[in-house]
Parts: sequence; structure tokens; C-alpha cells
Amino acid sequence: MAREGVSEAVLTALADLERAFGAALMAIDADTDRNRAYNGATELVETLRGLFEASGHQRALSAARIFEQEEMSLASLADRIGVSKARAAQLIRTAKDTKARNERDERISMGLTKVAISAAQASRLATKQAEDSDTRDKT
Repeated sequence: MAREGVSEAVLTALADLERAFGAALMAIDADTDRNRAYNGATELVETLRGLFEASGHQRALSAARIFEQEEMSLASLADRIGVSKARAAQLIRTAKDTKARNERDERISMGLTKVAISAAQASRLATKQAEDSDTRDKT
């Protein structure tokens, strides 16, 4: 893997990731319950699949940042990052899709937060009304 031009923080995080991967493999190998070991290996594969997908999206977002900030053509971007023009276009499409999905997820999250806050407020109001009603009933 080409590690030149990569920040020290990224290299440190990647080393930590490699150590965590090794620890997971050792834990799976050491498990005497073969069914549990298989389930652990399956969890490892699913986790790595998710990390792989997320890292691909991050790569596309990084390429799109170069493309947008430097206002370059797809051909120039392709030359800069060492891919074909078609691959550069695909990265830009992936970045746009990822941004749109992130924005949608953020809007959904904000909506759910507002619903949760409203529900908590309604619950507090109902509790207060019940307490007030109990107080009136006792007097």
C-alpha cells in the first residue's frame, strides 16, 4: 500500500485498525466453541464489509473535494488521482449520492429528535397534569 502523502494521524489509526483486526482473528481462533467462532468470523466479515463500504464512500468524497475546490475537469482529476476518466466520474457520482444520503439521514435524524423531544415534553406534561389532578383530589 502506498503510504506516502498520508497524515500521521491516518497512519496511526490504520495501525490501530490492523491491531484490532489481528486481535479479532486471534479471539476467533482461540474460541473452543466452533459455532461461536464461526459466528464471530461472520461478525468480522460483516463489520469489515461495512468498513470497506464506508471507506469507499470516504475516498469518493475526498476525490470530489479535490474536483470541486480546484475546479478541475474529470480528465484532470483522473490524472491527479491516478484513475481513468470513467472511474473519476464514478467517484464523483458516488460522492454526490453519499452527500445526498447523508443529508437525508441527517434530516430524518433531526425529525426523529424533534419527535422524541415532543414526546418527552408531552410525557412530562401528562405527568404534571396527573400530579396536579391527584393534588386536587386529595384536597
